[in-house]
Amino acid sequence: MARPRGSGYSADVRRAAAELFAAGKGYRVAARTLAIPETVARSWARTFAVGGADALLASPQHRTSYELEVKVAAAHDHVDRGKSLREVMVAHGIASEAALRLWCRKYRAGGAEALAERPRGPKPRGNA
Repeated sequence: MARPRGSGYSADVRRAAAELFAAGKGYRVAARTLAIPETVARSWARTFAVGGADALLASPQHRTSYELEVKVAAAHDHVDRGKSLREVMVAHGIASEAALRLWCRKYRAGGAEALAERPRGPKPRGNA
């Protein structure tokens, strides 16, 4: 069930992983059974722990927006309180490990202020 480069895994593979996790199997068993990399299975296990089968089966392109307070609390719990990524993801309902890692990196560099949203796009031009 290996995947070609640049594409995601099918819903059938994700569904099979969700069934394994629901049955109490770990990410290593899922990786071996489904012939997927352990890093992918570990990420899916974290996603399953946070949101169950629905979160794992949701479209990978779906982006969730989080309030500043959630970002700060999650980063604080991991960086300052030493909680594991998985504990923080479950406690705050965060589906993306990558997002949490980014928030922690920003939090370490600049504190809570660094997590505030910045305007995107080009700077507005002044009237000349």
